[in-house]
Amino acid sequence: MSSTTKKAPRHKYFVSLAALLGVLLGLGGVEVATRVLGLAPTLPNAFSFVPDSVLPWKLRPNKHNALGFRGRNYEIKKEPGVFRIVGIGDSFTYGAGVSDDATYLARIEATLLERGKGGRVEVINLGVPRYWPEPEALMLEHYGLRYQPDLVIVGVLPNDFIDTRLGAAHASVSDGYLVTSRARRLGAFGMWLYRTSHLARLVIAQAWKWTQVRREPDMKWYEEGPIELGMEDDEAVWTRIHLAHDRMVRLARATGAQIAFVHIPQKGPWDAEWAFDLPRRLQRFCASRECHVIDVLPAAMAHPNPDTLYSPKDGHCTKTGYALVADVIVHGLESYELLPKELRSN
Repeated sequence: MSSTTKKAPRHKYFVSLAALLGVLLGLGGVEVATRVLGLAPTLPNAFSFVPDSVLPWKLRPNKHNALGFRGRNYEIKKEPGVFRIVGIGDSFTYGAGVSDDATYLARIEATLLERGKGGRVEVINLGVPRYWPEPEALMLEHYGLRYQPDLVIVGVLPNDFIDTRLGAAHASVSDGYLVTSRARRLGAFGMWLYRTSHLARLVIAQAWKWTQVRREPDMKWYEEGPIELGMEDDEAVWTRIHLAHDRMVRLARATGAQIAFVHIPQKGPWDAEWAFDLPRRLQRFCASRECHVIDVLPAAMAHPNPDTLYSPKDGHCTKTGYALVADVIVHGLESYELLPKELRSN
């Protein structure tokens, strides 16, 4: 056997090894670039979520304040002379993507305190990511009312319809992460990749987005996968939403608190009929319950540069967007005379 023949297998081995190293180095380079450029979806911090005895999940105590809610600690017992507002909602109310002082509830508190008329106000943020009206009602009942609020503000978004239809089974707490049913389909290794690799997270997110737009027209494909139109009638979903909102109204009034529902639009386009369906339904609901609606959609549509209101990465509001929401709410609260005189602008 010739020496050339003997060296061939070893040569192939080194070629294969070199190719493998090249691929690994290439992937490593793309991983670094993905991290530096911030292309991957934001991964929530580990151990942020915990189970709860009455809620589907909540934020871990001391994640933000002692109870796990956004913002500073507030005494449960309200001091005399303090006007207290409790905010209920999902990740937009929580203020995903911005610091504690840039959430719309924190900006409302700052705006009212800056008026300098001696009024005292506390705005408590009980927003939890991925919530929808049914657990929001539970949040108000079991946590919000403890703070003896004078006013309850409820953030209402188009994704409330999606999450109400999906229900509590669409996500669960695992090792401190909030894991959706879609993520669980990745398996243990896939979920590990999603958590540890920015490149894998970007690829998986794009694959989900690509899958979502290529389904048959007789299916609605939301974030968690297919929902057959016949599974639950749309009006049945709206009924569940209105029942949860009605429960919030009754809970607030039972303690003497006022309540206002705030329609916060998600990123456009806003020229479709569905964009106006939710605020219309909310207006009809509140007209029948004699409560108040504050609609942010007109101000968002009139903004000279609406793209600055939302993050291109995850669709949550930017600081500019949350500031707009806060300004519209403060104006609405004044218009409805839901603020005491010492907190009004005139």
